[in-house]
Amino acid sequence: MRSALLALWPPNRKLWLPLAVIAMILMAHLLLIQWAQDSLEFMRLLDADNEPVEIVLRAPTPSVPAQTKPAAPKKIPPADPTPVIPAPAAVQEVNPAPTAPRVDTASETNNVPNSESTAQMHAEGNASSTASVSPNVSNDVPEKKSEPEAATALKANAAPFLFEHVSFPPSAELRYNALAAQGARSLSGSGNIVWQHDGQSYTLKGEASALLLSLLSYQSSGQLGKTGILPDLYYEKRIGKSATQTHFVRERKTISFSASTATYEIQGGEQDRGSVIWQLVGIARGDPTKLEPGLMFETVIAGSKAADRWRVQVSSKESLTLTDGAITAWHFSLTPAVSSFDYQIDLWLSPEKEWYPVKIMYANRAGANLTMTLEKIQQK
Repeated sequence: MRSALLALWPPNRKLWLPLAVIAMILMAHLLLIQWAQDSLEFMRLLDADNEPVEIVLRAPTPSVPAQTKPAAPKKIPPADPTPVIPAPAAVQEVNPAPTAPRVDTASETNNVPNSESTAQMHAEGNASSTASVSPNVSNDVPEKKSEPEAATALKANAAPFLFEHVSFPPSAELRYNALAAQGARSLSGSGNIVWQHDGQSYTLKGEASALLLSLLSYQSSGQLGKTGILPDLYYEKRIGKSATQTHFVRERKTISFSASTATYEIQGGEQDRGSVIWQLVGIARGDPTKLEPGLMFETVIAGSKAADRWRVQVSSKESLTLTDGAITAWHFSLTPAVSSFDYQIDLWLSPEKEWYPVKIMYANRAGANLTMTLEKIQQK
């Protein structure tokens, strides 16, 4: 038995240490790869961009035969009494039908000898218009229906009606300790937010990362008005997702998205996922006497594919412990609409820290959350 064990080891004991080190390195690499795979899979759980994509089915196929199929010329030959000349007569009467298509019936009625054919043409014209035969009609009808519905559905008791004053803190770079968690699993990282403004316009950049990978990166830019932030462009990039842009076109009063064809009407007070935090900072800092536990109002937040009505609730004034000591902060909860698959945002604003967000937590419906706790503020 001893001889068999000795045969397994190299005769030169000086090789034992290098072989043991190589084996430990290989095991460490295998464990690191497995840990990295588990961590990446866990980080994907933090992605809450499961917004439903609304698919509108249009029916262009029935419209093509409805336009190319001349129903009226088929019924005109029976009205012609001549027995032998109907074939050329039918060919000659096919031309007037295209020159007077159903689209022109809205202007004037054409002189067609058969009353049954005219009635049928009007009936088919109405049917084709309801079936979206014309490309102009098919494009306009859903927009006219969807935009008013979206505008009425997204009307909210916006914050500017409750808060009379808005005041923003000085430009600063905020550094955070980030912690991603779901159940017993957790992953540590870091984050930072750069807030810059000159009193008339603003820029906002935020990022949260772990394992040298960016979990969330976003940018927001726009104007500052009497009611607060007026975003113009929002950019967002999440791990495993393509970058998206949300446009606030104020000349046309519409919100559009690079990731979808949806459009929403701007009615005032709309925010993006990044600017809404600083809008709350501005109204809380400008009118802190209005804050009280249980206060609720609504605002419209545009994500990467759609805009939804969110409920903002002031929970309470809580005590938090940061790296530089204990502070008090107002707790805000931002909850999306029931039909939305967006994540919930919890926000803590501290009057002792110029109302900067000292803690931000994103939570999705799968139970995963990303918490960012303030570590350092560097004003610019």
